Amino acid sequence: MNSLFSQNCLICRQESINAICAYCQSDLDLFNCQQFEYNLMHCPNIQKGLKKVSFPHILALSDYQWPISKLLTGLKFSAKFPHAHALARLFVKNCLATGDDKPQFIVPIPLHKNRFLTRKFNQSIELAKHISQLSNIPMNTNLLNRVKSTRQQTDLTAVARKRNLRNAFCIPPTALEQLIEYQHIALFDDVVTTGTTINSAYNLLHKANPKLRIDVWSICITLQR
Repeated sequence: MNSLFSQNCLICRQESINAICAYCQSDLDLFNCQQFEYNLMHCPNIQKGLKKVSFPHILALSDYQWPISKLLTGLKFSAKFPHAHALARLFVKNCLATGDDKPQFIVPIPLHKNRFLTRKFNQSIELAKHISQLSNIPMNTNLLNRVKSTRQQTDLTAVARKRNLRNAFCIPPTALEQLIEYQHIALFDDVVTTGTTINSAYNLLHKANPKLRIDVWSICITLQR
């Protein structure tokens, strides 16, 4: 193997020309987006877990399980940025249909400034940035602001999650003028569990422009067991 192009696979750590080697890629348990016409709301298990959300369209790479979950946590908590590029490549390859029906922009879910100061980066922006480059769909980080410093959603009940995210997002006045002219965007978050976070952003944008098609994109959806 040409050492100039070799690296270690992010999963098995064996030498590979790709960030995730062909053997590990073949073992990945990914959603079959094509089977569900590139909308996982057509999948009964996913629709059941997201039955209280408003958005009608979602795409994701896989359930939140190893090894995809390991790559995500490595990015989020250890700033392993090569993981973002590897996950973005998998997302574009497996989740995006070829053709003209693409959103005008990818809009990553923002972090509140306090959390950003602690983490120093937004993992959703890092992932969306690579998806944008690979798909030639521009990323727009000016459409949404997170104005409420919310608690971590992980240990909250469904009711508490909704209360926690009430008025968490806003649309800047300058972006509101642009939003009216858009026809199709994709909201992106790294993981969708109950959908409460991204649904809050969806409802805000949909209220501002009811004619706007808003797809939800994510690396993982946490399936109910």
